[in-house]
Parts: sequence; C-alpha cells; structure tokens
Amino acid sequence: MMAATMWRRSGSAAVTRGACLLLVSAWLGGCALTAPPQRDEVLQRALPATTQIPPGWHQSGSLPGEVGNNWLASFNDPQLQVVVSEALAHNPDLRQAASTVLMVAQGINLASAQMLPQIGAQVGETGTRDYDDSNTDTAHQFNVALGWELDIWGRLRAQKSAAQANYAAASLDYAFARQSLAAMTVKSWFAAVQASHLLALAQESEAVYRQLLHVSRVRNSAGKVSEFDVIQAQAALDSSEAALQDAYNNLAIARRNLELLLGRYPAAEIAVALQTDALPSPVDGSAPLSLLSRRPDVVAAEQQVRSAFRSLEADRLALLPDFSFQLEVGRFSNNLIGLLDLNPWLGHAAVGMQIPVYQGGALRAQIAIGDAQEQAAVANYGSVVLSAFNEVETGLGNEHYLSRELVYVERGVASLDKAVQLANDRYQAGASDMQSVLQLQARELATRADAIDLRYALLGNRVNLYLALGSSFDSEPMVSPQLLSLLNPDPV
Repeated sequence: MMAATMWRRSGSAAVTRGACLLLVSAWLGGCALTAPPQRDEVLQRALPATTQIPPGWHQSGSLPGEVGNNWLASFNDPQLQVVVSEALAHNPDLRQAASTVLMVAQGINLASAQMLPQIGAQVGETGTRDYDDSNTDTAHQFNVALGWELDIWGRLRAQKSAAQANYAAASLDYAFARQSLAAMTVKSWFAAVQASHLLALAQESEAVYRQLLHVSRVRNSAGKVSEFDVIQAQAALDSSEAALQDAYNNLAIARRNLELLLGRYPAAEIAVALQTDALPSPVDGSAPLSLLSRRPDVVAAEQQVRSAFRSLEADRLALLPDFSFQLEVGRFSNNLIGLLDLNPWLGHAAVGMQIPVYQGGALRAQIAIGDAQEQAAVANYGSVVLSAFNEVETGLGNEHYLSRELVYVERGVASLDKAVQLANDRYQAGASDMQSVLQLQARELATRADAIDLRYALLGNRVNLYLALGSSFDSEPMVSPQLLSLLNPDPV
C-alpha cells in the first residue's frame, strides 16, 4: 500500500510539510519495547528449582565479609607490579580481545544507521545528436532521494538494544580478560620463583650427596666401611645430578611461559627474584549472590541473555507491517524544456506499508531460532554462575587444607633435619650404615621440596581466590562505573 504526492516547485508545500510532521509524530510515538527480564528472573530460569544459594560460603567458617580490591599491592613486590603492567601493555591475546570489543561496538553503529534516514544523490548528463544534424541536445539531471523506515513497532530499536547488550558483554569479557591476565602473570611469576627455589634445593642436594660420597670414600680407604657404601653414595649423587638438570629445565620452562605472557621472545632470560614470598592476610569472602554483580564474566553472561531477548523480540516484530517514508527531489533540464520555459524541478513523496504475507515460513523459523538462542543464553548464564560459585568454594577449601598441610610439612622438615644430623653423626661414629643416612637425607630433601610446592600452591590459590571473588588487582572495581554505564541502555 502506497500513498504518494507529486509536486512541482509551485505545488502545495504546506501539505507536504503537514505530511512530514504527521510521519515524524507517528515515529516518535512508536510502541514501547517489552521490559527485559530482571536478574532475579533470569537466575530463576537458569538454575533448577532445587538449587538453593546459601547466604554464605560453605567452605568459610566466618560470616560473609566485604571483598576489597588492589590485591596485587598486598604482595608488596614492586618488581611483580612492573611485570603485570608489562603484560597488560604487550600481551597479544589481550590486544586481540580489545580488537574484538571494537568490532562489536560497530554493531551499535550499524543498528543505529537503520533507524536514520538514508540519503542518496544522483547526477547525470546525456547528449543526443542526429546523424543529419550538427545540433546536439544535452540533458542534465540531478536528484536527491531520502528513504526512512518508520520504526512504529520498535523492531529497529530492539535490534539496537541487542547490539548494545552485545557490546556491554564484550566490554565486560575484556575487563575480565584483563583481570585474568594479571592473575595469570602473577601465578606465572610465582611459578618461576618456585622453580628457582627448587633449583637451589637441587643444587644443595647435589652438594650434600657429593659430600656423602667423599665421606664414604674416606671411610672405605680407612677400612671402616665396605665398597657397598661408596656405591650407594655414588648412585645417590648420580640421581641428584639428574634431578639438577631437570630443575634447570623446569626453571627455563617457567621463564619462557612468563615471557610469553609479557609479549617477549621466549628466551628464558627474564630474571626473577629468589625470595620467599609471604602470603598476604586471609581474604574475606563476600556473600555468594554478590558475585552476580561483582564478576564481569557473570554480568557479561547476563547481558548475553538480554541481547538474545531483544533479538527474539525483533524477530517477532518482523511479522508486523513495515512503514516507510520516501522523498525525492530532482531537476531535469534539456534544450526543449528551456525553449518551452517549463519548470525543471520535480518532487515525489510517498508513505508506504509493506505487509509480510508469505515467505515460506522463514519468519517463523527465525523466531524459533531466536527462541532457542535465548534459551541457550539463559542456560549459559546458569553454567557461568555455578562455575563462579564452584571456583570460590574450591579456593576457600584449598586455602583451608593447604595451609594446614603446610604447617605439618614444615614440622616434618624440622624433625627430619635433626634426624639427618643425628644420622650423619652416627655414621661418622660407625654406629649407622650409609643406607640409613641416604634414606633420611632423601626424605628430608623431598619434604623440603614439598614445603616449597605447598607454599607456592597457597600463593597461586590465593590469586585464584581473589579472581573468583571478583576482587580487582588494582584499585578500580572489576565492574567499573564505566562498565556499569553500558548496562540497561534500553529506550522506553
């Protein structure tokens, strides 16, 4: 259905202006969009009815506390802060994530463009000449056309809202990627420091077994022990030298992994401080439901639900008639029009309505696809929420059991250290054999290695726990005020 008006420059401009005002008023008074589902409603759909979220964490014996930010500073290591800054500036994966956000942002511009008038211009010139006449008739043509889809039902606004939610989700994912990269860099740094400690222990072990071999040879030369003691000591030294090479390799691997995160060539050349990193004070656990607003990945999953909801709404609105407004103004002139002194200006205005009558079921199929996509987004939200809860519960459980285990292992180190000293004294006095000394020495060194592993497992778990609880590595919250401004941009 199309209503059109044609006029020349002398036509009724007042009628045209009235029609335009009527169309603009209809566009401005278009139907409002359906209210999107709120967080509680999405959570209720995403989780089984039997899933109850507790007010506090099961693995935490204390009441929920307030989770702070700037956890990186709590390690009190300036070099570590420099390394994290380098990773944030040069990591290739993070730069790729930033580019993804820029691409998704253009989806808003594309959706917004559909809501604006589309304007085009055409300029042309043609010449006609008869074979038996030297005269040439030249015609000049110029016209400007404007087309505008009137978003009466809100389909275009729903598409723009979906694009805005997609952009918010991408921005939140990027924010969480920054936080994850900072956490990975810190853990990689700790892994390199841990490997340095284990290398130092392997070097000490090699020196200890070399000394035991020397003692056994001296005592064998004096006839106090048999060749069997020397052979055992030599075998222990050989094993320690093999373990030393493995420790060198593990340190090189840890350095290369760290260099990759920093965007450097993996040359295993980065220097790490050989120091015993202290574990910061215990972290307070917030209430489980606070993760729904603290963690960018959880909020991003919620925005994906909103985007799918708006896309489905746009698909349903596509079943309704489309209204459009077209306006074309042009000028056509040639020799004949000039001779007859005719008005060269022409105009055309039209209001159209397009009704989808039959498209082979394509529109209904698109609605079914959109409905399935929304259900998938809701299910994904439930999965992300449960995974976030699990990460915190696991981190709190690890914090509890690893710290207790470390206490017992450190006690074992102290006891075995005394036992090794006594065994060496007894061996020197001829009251014990080499096998007893080697067994105790091996247990003592292995227990010291376990203590190093546990200490850095606690440090790595603490970093994981910070990330799981939504604690930012710097002073700005994970879901910053800038990110909050991107949420809920729906027009009314």
